[in-house]
Amino acid sequence: MGSFGEVEDITQEEFRGNISTYIGLTDLTFTLVAETKNGKIPVGIFSGNFNGPIFFIGSAMWFKWASDRNKLEATVNALNELRKDYVVVMHNHMDDKKFYEVIAKHGVTRQVGRLFDVYEDCPAQEWQTRRR
Repeated sequence: MGSFGEVEDITQEEFRGNISTYIGLTDLTFTLVAETKNGKIPVGIFSGNFNGPIFFIGSAMWFKWASDRNKLEATVNALNELRKDYVVVMHNHMDDKKFYEVIAKHGVTRQVGRLFDVYEDCPAQEWQTRRR
């Protein structure tokens, strides 16, 4: 997750416009929330589209204050909820391989293959959620 990368140096109005466009192009968008010493905070968003019982996560964006732990916990929690009702499918760039492997170690996902020609510099790993 994190296909948009970090967003830097945009105005609040530009951010609102970008988010509105982003949400309008998808079937479902989730706010990723993490527990911190200051309570629950939003740490990112991800969205995707349905094709039958499959929910394809197409993109994700992390807020700059999200720690690695926030990202991991929020992702595992969101996928745990989604897999109750859907088969969730997502892919990653090899730069993010470790993140997805850690999610899989939590028993939430499994690697199901590779996609070629998604990225110019490497194949993409393909993941799906496991049934509960």
